[in-house]
Amino acid sequence: MPPSRILDSHIHLWPSTATTSEDHGWMTDPSHILVKRHGISDYKAVTASSPAGSALAGFIYVETDRYLPSKTPAISSRASEEEVEKKLREWAKAPLQELEFLRRIVEESPQEGDGFRQGEGEMMKGAIVWAPFNVSTSAFNAYLKIAEEVAGPRLWDKIAGFRYLLQGKEEGEVKSLVSSDGWIENIVSLRKGRGGKGWAFDVGVDIHRDGTDPLVAVGEMILKVREREAGNRSGGQPVRFVLNHLCKHALTADSSTEPTKDWLAAVSKLGSDQSVFMKLSGAFNEFEKATPTSTSDIVKSLTPITSLVLDAFGDRVMFGSDWPVCNVGGPAGEKGNWGLWVESVESLLEEAHVAEGKREQL
Repeated sequence: MPPSRILDSHIHLWPSTATTSEDHGWMTDPSHILVKRHGISDYKAVTASSPAGSALAGFIYVETDRYLPSKTPAISSRASEEEVEKKLREWAKAPLQELEFLRRIVEESPQEGDGFRQGEGEMMKGAIVWAPFNVSTSAFNAYLKIAEEVAGPRLWDKIAGFRYLLQGKEEGEVKSLVSSDGWIENIVSLRKGRGGKGWAFDVGVDIHRDGTDPLVAVGEMILKVREREAGNRSGGQPVRFVLNHLCKHALTADSSTEPTKDWLAAVSKLGSDQSVFMKLSGAFNEFEKATPTSTSDIVKSLTPITSLVLDAFGDRVMFGSDWPVCNVGGPAGEKGNWGLWVESVESLLEEAHVAEGKREQL
């Protein structure tokens, strides 16, 4: 039975004015399927073509890895507050433009090329935006102040968390990064967000291409965060971590997908933490060969992975489409990939004997 209500926890949007390598460093090929506008109107058109589209209640926006000229800003240790702010604004120009775009969405004030009309902004129920967790604590806090100003109160109230991608890094870089005191302190500070409710941290790792070391490093980082939280007398809820895309485990186009031992160990340990969640998303891009075209074949491929995820995380699993990135490996075309993923997830949950009420929750 199709779901009666869908909250898509993972989609990306960008206006036509942000489709060059100066806006997104990864947009290097003008002919690539993603290098064009992807707005709410485009998303609505795609979802409306699926039977499940009528159940769509809204979406959560996830940051799009905007361009940065360097890994860190060139800020002197002797810089004044004004100099720090100026350097951060210059360095993070593209991520701040992303916030301006999102602000226009929530304030229902579209500009030419934004890809949404007045009234469509209400579909965005929350946002996961970028923040520089790799900088000093003082610079991190300064950036958040800038981001809050640029976002404005309506968007800032919708920000549920932050993401800093950990995929595509050099060997050993993730471990060095996430084990540093500054990184840990910046993560722990998320507890103070949203009036004490706390912000989440979305984890983007890619074990398909980068191996499992980054995922293992994330697990070790979370343990350090819990230790720091336990020693902090100010209280607050534990920081919530949301793992994206099943951590991008490689898939085969049949039922022979075999979970790697390191992935299994890491996921089992992470699943025991009640403040760690997993997104059931992103699978179309992880097949070693062509993505299967039928729902039944997709389910067969995913089941060895998702059965373990459902066991480990229970009701802390959430649906996400990864639109429009799902179109890169999706087999049903730009108009059909969203609907095919919804159907695949629904079939997968039915075969896993997940109760209807639990399926609705997921």
